[in-house]
Amino acid sequence: MTTGTLPAHAPPRLARVSGGLRGSGFQPEIQGLRAVAVLLVVIFHLWPNQLSGGFIGVDVFFVISGYLITAHIYREAATTGTLSLRRFWARRVRRLLPAALLVLALSAVATVLLLPATVWGLTARQIAASALYVQNWALASDAVDYMAKDNVPTIAQHYWSLSVEEQFYLFWPVLILGLVVLSRRRSRLWSLRGVLLAGFAAVGVVSLAWSVVATARDQASAYFVTPTRVWEFVVGALAALLVHPVVRSEAARGMLAWVGLGAIVGSAMLIGESSPFPGWIALFPVLGTVAIIMTGATRSPLTPAWWLSMRPMTFVGDISYSVYLWHWPLIILVPQITGVDLRTVDKIAVFAATITLAWISKVRVEDPMRTRPFLAAMPWRSFAFAAVSMLVVVSATVAIGSEVDRRAEAAEAAVAEAQLQLQSGAQCIGPRALDPDADCDPVSGSGQLVPPPEVVVQQDAKPAYSRCQQTIAVPSIRTCTIGSADADPDRTIAVVGDSHATHWFAALDQLGRDRNWKVLTYAKASCPVTTALRVLPNEQTDEAAQSCLTWVADVRDQIAADESITAVFTSAFSTAYQFAAGPGPALDDPRTGGFQNVWGAWTAAGKDVLVIRDIPPTQGDDVPNCLATNPEDRMACATEADALPADAIAEAAAASDDPRVHLIDLTDRFCDATTCYPVVGDMIVYSDNSHLSEDYATALMPYLAAETDRLAGIS
Repeated sequence: MTTGTLPAHAPPRLARVSGGLRGSGFQPEIQGLRAVAVLLVVIFHLWPNQLSGGFIGVDVFFVISGYLITAHIYREAATTGTLSLRRFWARRVRRLLPAALLVLALSAVATVLLLPATVWGLTARQIAASALYVQNWALASDAVDYMAKDNVPTIAQHYWSLSVEEQFYLFWPVLILGLVVLSRRRSRLWSLRGVLLAGFAAVGVVSLAWSVVATARDQASAYFVTPTRVWEFVVGALAALLVHPVVRSEAARGMLAWVGLGAIVGSAMLIGESSPFPGWIALFPVLGTVAIIMTGATRSPLTPAWWLSMRPMTFVGDISYSVYLWHWPLIILVPQITGVDLRTVDKIAVFAATITLAWISKVRVEDPMRTRPFLAAMPWRSFAFAAVSMLVVVSATVAIGSEVDRRAEAAEAAVAEAQLQLQSGAQCIGPRALDPDADCDPVSGSGQLVPPPEVVVQQDAKPAYSRCQQTIAVPSIRTCTIGSADADPDRTIAVVGDSHATHWFAALDQLGRDRNWKVLTYAKASCPVTTALRVLPNEQTDEAAQSCLTWVADVRDQIAADESITAVFTSAFSTAYQFAAGPGPALDDPRTGGFQNVWGAWTAAGKDVLVIRDIPPTQGDDVPNCLATNPEDRMACATEADALPADAIAEAAAASDDPRVHLIDLTDRFCDATTCYPVVGDMIVYSDNSHLSEDYATALMPYLAAETDRLAGIS
């Protein structure tokens, strides 16, 4: 579950409408409900441990938006018999884009001025995606391998819910217009409301089913994509077409409203990161919101509507859209300005600044642009304004991205020079700085980082061998051939494992080219090569684990049957998993025995197995970002050597009595007696919070080759 979740924004107020809709033009209790939703989200982002499910404020807003926007459209359709899409979309542009694009433009400026260069590339892409209202799909794409990488939250991450809502606003009026046309042709059998109710219900059922299935399969991606959220808008839309209030007794209405409010607050308190959300669990805050909407306003202080209608609540509801826009950038920027994580006083200041900026932008930006006669007179002017504004923001992100690319090109020469120095035997460059006879002080180096952190991050975002790793949920084998391109190689080897085997591809690719070896890759995200059942914390279903078991069995058999393969290199991020008994033969110790089972199949086929001990873990921080944030103190990102956790794959290799199983331990290229370094000899060791950087992996190739020769006699 990401912490970058924010509520949707607020559509315009409704005037009195006919046909069973609420008779009041302004519904203060809904404004108060908006305040509840946005406060839940803000509190969640500032104090996540105190309100683990505050992100459900998003769902409350989705329901409110579906309710109000459908009532608005229905009023026009019922009155005129049609719907002007141009006018509808032009109103949306004037209402939503000015403030949203202003915050994005200022965020782009703040990115360059205040944030480390390591986040420029990712932030620029997400600001552009936000300006084009496809941010939710960008985040869904980035969430594919949620174990292997932890993306740093960006200043624009919260725009995902805006993107969902804008996409809803694009197709929803088109759907309603189609249903209006259908109702004309079927007017003798169906009323307009009947056709709309049937159509909405069909869309809602499909979306809810999609949400449940997608959440079970891949919760990280399902959280963001539009189809899993449409049903929440639909529930609000259905409420807009029903007669209000549903209960005539004010006491009963108050009781139902309290139940609804309890469902919202209870969801915010009880739902958490490990909950399979959205899925069916989202029904609780969604139906709670509908319960409050359907009971309507009351005059009794014993009901939620009375409290929600109080001026402090309606004030926050009025500025909720701007609160939504401003609070997340402040949460991202303030720690960069102060140099420390948000403290209580900082959080209070962020909250106060959010309210102040929200009120100013509401009064000076939202309201004037929404009512400006020049834009309102002709819809095309609103569209032209949107196009130009989006172009300005996207152009700014292109400029930021170009600067990152320029730095990457400039770093290529420095990297090439460092590799030449390594080949010539120069001391204190890369892993040579940890040679026992080296006299390098400090070990981390004192020169320019090669390459700089922002380039390492780009390499991590766009890895050289990305097409050679199977995704977490797909069990089929995906393989690549690297190393020597000779049609008659001297040897064929395989490299097998999860993403912590993948980060050795660069070294083995170079080794293969140097020795005329063909290297076959077999890698799958979050899948160590063991017959035991690997277990990941917070994983919602065992689908990925079952996919891994299928993949492991197929890879084991395929490599064993391939007579051309004479050696297998393997590694795993084994400290990230727990291991349980799998469906295969019983294991005395699933933690190590499952690895040994697979290796036994390969050694029985006459192959050597070279197990590369996993690299020392970091403290959980993204190392390039840590270095960029602490440019004068590289050791701020270091860890203690005596704190290394037990490594299951290394233990399995050490405990094996099979003479063809060999353990390659390169820990001394990362750590000395006291410290594990984030930088060694001016070269950044890690590409993120756990993976080896491409350049450091390449620099380790001679050590990997030497251990291979020593242990297995393979040359």
